[in-house]
Amino acid sequence: KALVFFSPNCAQFSSHFHHLQKMISPSSPFRHIIIPISAIVLFIPIGILISRILFPTILSYPWKMPPENSRQRKREKKITVVLAGSFNPPHWGHLVMIRYLSERYGRVICCIGVNPSKKYDVTPQTRAQLLKEMLTSNETNDEKEKNAVAGTCKNVQVEVVTGYIWRYARKQRASLFFRGIRTWEADGAEERNLQILNTWGPLLLGRIWPINTLFLEGDPRFRTVSSTLIRKICTHGQSRYGKPSEVGDCSVNELTKFVPRCVADKVAEAYVKS
Repeated sequence: KALVFFSPNCAQFSSHFHHLQKMISPSSPFRHIIIPISAIVLFIPIGILISRILFPTILSYPWKMPPENSRQRKREKKITVVLAGSFNPPHWGHLVMIRYLSERYGRVICCIGVNPSKKYDVTPQTRAQLLKEMLTSNETNDEKEKNAVAGTCKNVQVEVVTGYIWRYARKQRASLFFRGIRTWEADGAEERNLQILNTWGPLLLGRIWPINTLFLEGDPRFRTVSSTLIRKICTHGQSRYGKPSEVGDCSVNELTKFVPRCVADKVAEAYVKS
């Protein structure tokens, strides 16, 4: 009876609460049993959350894929996952991660967070459009992967989210959070701070159980590729060549090493202007 607290019947609720009060009262013979059990029940979920932070789940490359007809594969094809990032701008490293998640899970949402009070050199909406165009392309920088990427990413959507992404993910019934990293050694310190916010934020602000965060280490081929590097290439082109029109032409060839050719000119245009 003491466990049935969420009854819609107020009279029942009152009765159960009164019963529990009796069980933990100083005169109750059950007091010495109920209090330790309650403490254990309370600390188990806290221990789970602390262990998530201290011992994060890191998916190292090469990323594993469950067998095609396994129960795990069928189960994962029914769930929604969220990949959160700034994608400023999106590049090959992001794209190969998204293609993997698209193949493994039923629905993938790429979230770009936005702070309404902050001014962005390149708006989240522009970055979202660049990512959407990348996802519609079957382009790859590896001839061996051409057949593998054909038809992928049809189950991927890109969203610009205002406010807490964990709150949006909960509304979308997402089962997992993913964060893309180069390696844990390179990005772990910063990512752990975000993980703490995504772990305790839902509990303290939303009073809901937090979604588990998994970290996806990058493909070694693209670990030297970063959004910061791409922005520097565009800025360097601007300072060296002066006119945006000329910069766009010269930067495209350089940028195709880092982004698909189908969006290279648009990336150059967006980030040279910024």
